[in-house]
Amino acid sequence: QYAIDNIKGDYLEAALKSAKNYQETMNMSKDAIYDQLTSEYGEKFTAEEAQYAIDNLDD
Repeated sequence: QYAIDNIKGDYLEAALKSAKNYQETMNMSKDAIYDQLTSEYGEKFTAEEAQYAIDNLDD
């Protein structure tokens, strides 16, 4: 269980890092970033991981 919990944390942080990159370099809206993070053609993060990233972006 410890390993699973820590892997999940890594994915959450990876999603947040990607989201910050999209926000800073491409000036994307939070909705567009969410779509990119969850896209089967994009990052392929889960909805939970993408939402974590959006919730933790600076405004």
